[in-house]
Amino acid sequence: MQLPPGRKYGITPGVALVIVFALLIAAAGCARTKAPAEMAYIPAGAFVMGSDDGYPDERPVHTVDIQGFYMDRYEVTVAEYVGFLNHVGRLYGSDGHKYADVKDDNPQSHILSHGNGYAVEKGFENYPVTWVSWYGADAYCRFHHKRLPTEAEWEKAARGTDRRRYPWGDEFDPARANAGGVLTGTVPVGSYPDGVSPYGLYDMAGNVWEWVADWYEPYPGSDYRSPFFGKYKVVRGGSWNHPYQDSRTTSRDFAHPARRIGVVGFRCASK
Repeated sequence: MQLPPGRKYGITPGVALVIVFALLIAAAGCARTKAPAEMAYIPAGAFVMGSDDGYPDERPVHTVDIQGFYMDRYEVTVAEYVGFLNHVGRLYGSDGHKYADVKDDNPQSHILSHGNGYAVEKGFENYPVTWVSWYGADAYCRFHHKRLPTEAEWEKAARGTDRRRYPWGDEFDPARANAGGVLTGTVPVGSYPDGVSPYGLYDMAGNVWEWVADWYEPYPGSDYRSPFFGKYKVVRGGSWNHPYQDSRTTSRDFAHPARRIGVVGFRCASK
């Protein structure tokens, strides 16, 4: 007589089901420890967000508990963004928002119109893409089955759980970030290996500001008010030509989501 599944070894169907679920849960746990290519895993847990000695919109300090997630180790490059544009075959989303500038309409862009598609200006393949709107950044991440990080996710990825002011520690070091106007423009992503965040992310300080998912809003319990709340998106991380203090892990700035700006780029996140 052929026994039902599991009975062959004296295991009841109920016990077999429990074992299957346990194996699935264990497999999921193992999968979370291995990050996708070029992404780092930021573990679940609470961290302290904000600063009491920064700009008014960084207050009050508060604790945020977030789920674990993955985040790109590097800012999205010009070459990567050009690849996206060539796949979708357009510069505008279905909502009419322009994704990015090309050199034809903005001489400072490193994206070239090339026949029926797009190409990278020679020598800028590995530079962070700029002149990309929030809509263009969001579309890129979604195309790759990712998303823009939330503001809280971005900050935890940059500072970890020990409340550090910069990704590497509490004191600014010009050898660890392209910030403070020391250089005259962006540099290839990953150029500052000594400036990585606690989770191994590059350029979380300086090079270019980075779009995040959130609208610019006050923190819980804040009495600070701004006419830009709810109308602009948050950017994080500072840039090459902003004061180095803007590259602190808690520093916030904002930009209109439709604008394409030469000092703003992005990276993606995913669950």
